Amino acid sequence: MRSRVILFGLFVVFCSMVGKADQIPAGDPIIKTGGRGTGALHPLGLEPALVPTIIITPNFIITSPTGNSPGTSSCVLMQGILKNSSPDCSFENGISNNGVPTTITSLIFDAPTINPSTVKCGFLTGSPFASCDVDPLTGGGTQVTFSDGSIPFHTDFTLDFEGFPPNTSFGTTAAVPEPGTFELLLIGGLAAAFAWIRMRTKG
Repeated sequence: MRSRVILFGLFVVFCSMVGKADQIPAGDPIIKTGGRGTGALHPLGLEPALVPTIIITPNFIITSPTGNSPGTSSCVLMQGILKNSSPDCSFENGISNNGVPTTITSLIFDAPTINPSTVKCGFLTGSPFASCDVDPLTGGGTQVTFSDGSIPFHTDFTLDFEGFPPNTSFGTTAAVPEPGTFELLLIGGLAAAFAWIRMRTKG
C-alpha cells in the first residue's frame, strides 16, 4: 500500500512537470533580421505581401500573437494609435526626420518579460545588418540590438520571431541619424524659393 502511494505521488509530480514543459516553447527564443527585394521571396520561403507595412516612427511596438511570427501568426505593428498586421513580417523604412528621409542604422528590441540567458539573435538571407547582441535590460528583461549595417529610406526588410511565449511584445527603436546642417539648409532654401515663387506669381 505504501509503495502504491509513493508511485502515485511520483506520477502526479511527473504529470505536473510535463504540463509545465508543454507551456515552454521548444528551443531558445530567437530574433532574426532579413532582406526583401522587390518581387523576391521571403527569406523563410513565404510568399511576400503585396505591400510591406510602412514604419513611420523610430519608436514602435511589434507583437507576436503566437510567439512565432511569421511562422504561425502575423507580426502586429503598433505606431502610436495606428495598428497594422503584416502576415509575413515584412516592413518598409518610411521614417523621415523633419521632412528629411532617414536611414535606419540599427534596430533595438526590448522584451521586459524575457530572460536574456535564453535569447539568441541571427540573420536571414539578405539581412541589412551584420552584427547582433543580446544584453540584459536594466530592471529585468532582454535587449537585442542589430547593428553594423543600414536600412535606407523606402527599403524593405523582414523580421522573424521564434520560440517566444504567446503575445510577446517588443518595444522597438529604429536608430536614425539627426538631420545634418546641409539637409536643414537645403529644406530652408527650398521653402524660401517656393515662397518667393508664390509671391512673384501673385504679383
